[in-house]
Amino acid sequence: MRKILSIVLVFIFILAMPMTAYAAEPSTPTGIPLSEIESRIDGLVARYMHEFTPGLAVAVVHDGEIVFSRGYGYADITRQIPVDPATTVFEHGSISKLFVYVAVMQLVEQGLLDLDADIHNYLPEDLASQFNFRYSFTMRDLLNHSAGFAEFSFNVIQNAELDVNRMSLSEGLLATQPRQSNQPDTAQAYSNFGAALAALVVSYVSGLEFADFERLNILEPLGMTNTRNQPHWFGDGVFTHSMARGYMPDGDGGFNQVSWWYSSIYPMGLLRGTAEDLAQLAIALMPPPNESSLLFNNRDTLDLMLSPSYSNPSVLKGTNHGFLTYDGIYPGIGHSGGTRGFRTNFVAVPSQRFGIVILTNTGDGWGIGEKILDLLLGNSRNIAAPFVENLPNATSVEGRFVSHARHVGNILESLDNDFSHIQIIAIDENTITFNRGRDVITYSQVEPYVFRAISANTPNALAVTRNMYELQFFMENGQPVRISTSGVHEFTIETFRQSTLASSITIALDVISILYFLIISMILLIKFLRSKEKKFYRFSLLSNGLLLCGILFMINATVLLVRLSAIEFLTTAMVTSHIWINYILLALSVMLLITSVVYWKKDDVTVKRRVLFFSNVTILALYVTNLWYWNYFVMM
Repeated sequence: MRKILSIVLVFIFILAMPMTAYAAEPSTPTGIPLSEIESRIDGLVARYMHEFTPGLAVAVVHDGEIVFSRGYGYADITRQIPVDPATTVFEHGSISKLFVYVAVMQLVEQGLLDLDADIHNYLPEDLASQFNFRYSFTMRDLLNHSAGFAEFSFNVIQNAELDVNRMSLSEGLLATQPRQSNQPDTAQAYSNFGAALAALVVSYVSGLEFADFERLNILEPLGMTNTRNQPHWFGDGVFTHSMARGYMPDGDGGFNQVSWWYSSIYPMGLLRGTAEDLAQLAIALMPPPNESSLLFNNRDTLDLMLSPSYSNPSVLKGTNHGFLTYDGIYPGIGHSGGTRGFRTNFVAVPSQRFGIVILTNTGDGWGIGEKILDLLLGNSRNIAAPFVENLPNATSVEGRFVSHARHVGNILESLDNDFSHIQIIAIDENTITFNRGRDVITYSQVEPYVFRAISANTPNALAVTRNMYELQFFMENGQPVRISTSGVHEFTIETFRQSTLASSITIALDVISILYFLIISMILLIKFLRSKEKKFYRFSLLSNGLLLCGILFMINATVLLVRLSAIEFLTTAMVTSHIWINYILLALSVMLLITSVVYWKKDDVTVKRRVLFFSNVTILALYVTNLWYWNYFVMM
């Protein structure tokens, strides 16, 4: 009997061995055994990659080591160079900002930087006076994207493959300073300028150019030998030879090559490196419990950096000293990046010691990245929300809102509507849609005035939900006034100036003015050509001069708009000449108007000519007022 029992136990043990080994095998946060990652990602790439990008590099880390690394497709389509995750260099985009935040926390650990001290304490007095910030703010505000800066897209990027005007970081920041449109620590607005300004503070506190500080204190300690920031890769033919080309979809299933970028405020997004190098940062952010990181002397500094840094979790969400929160089965932190020719993702899940690096060489690569993140990290979109009684009706939060991260006080303000404006529409009593252009994200109410994402209609919208998976509405007198998100974007109810009605009125006035200038000019020209008596009256010439000024205003504004929409690398220089022309035309118009009044009594002016004169003055005044209202007279 004992012998039979022993045989049975051995048999059971043998049968159980594969199951035990399988259960004990490490897995992704979604439960996929690490041994299956290769086949699962290969399958996704084979099915979807051709839709989104010509090249892709993926690196996965777990428990302090790279467990999967592979390149797919081409780094350079023309030269047929395949992607290698160990050697192919990609633009990192805004993932570069994470290195700024790490550098800041290293100085905090050394006692050289106080997150809550006025930023002026760390800048030379003459430089601070040149910035002339409207409000005082702190380094914490810069890490939280809550220093109050609006957008300013001029002078930020140039074509790195042409001769460029190389500025110092401080010169670049002075040339790209946006308006400080909000009080600090009251709202979040994602800011490239703010991240680069934080890097400038690192430079002045440490006494090193930021790229040098970054190399000595982050890249070299982590062994990131194939990663360099702009001052170190620019002009280095050996390094740039390893760089992937960037592409944009051509609309026919192929890709068009685009230029590499150069920026005067490079810390915000010009780091370049390989997937396996970037994986080393993920490993350094997730050391074994109670052990220090290669980035810091004290484990407490790492824990502080990865903890929430906003002052009020119900108002400012989603930032952990610059690191953004990522949706998944387990909470993640990291950052995405986007340039014209590259889309990138970096996510670490500290509780699982699991991380992912996804680098693509196309400006439309969110789709494949999101599918890989869903595969390995999962998401909360399909998790049923707990039932809550007596929730407010979703129709109460409907409205049109505008992002705090928008152009204010410069000529792009009127052209910013597609990106910065959103509309919230209720589709039932607990469900809303977040609509921005063709992107639609659906949210379900989980708490009073708190909504969680449940679906999205485009790859870009799905990528947005990684960070902006939650919306919180703030109400006054039963009306929504502001939306706080789990990301770093906040929205406020749009004003009349930002409304569709204001845009419609502007367009209507423009159309009326332009038609008037063109039609009256044609009538006067035809009348002049048919007239046998070519007699000129001073008053008539002056009145016609006002009409000509209107036509020149129209031509100048049209040329400027065409240039703004057609040119990728915007500079203030391309706008300044048009602004000066507007001022010259304005001065000429005033002189013509005054002189016309002088000759009103001297010339024999007919009633028709008087009516035409008043019409010219009225339409010209309306058109110029419209230009003034939309910043066409604002020096950049």
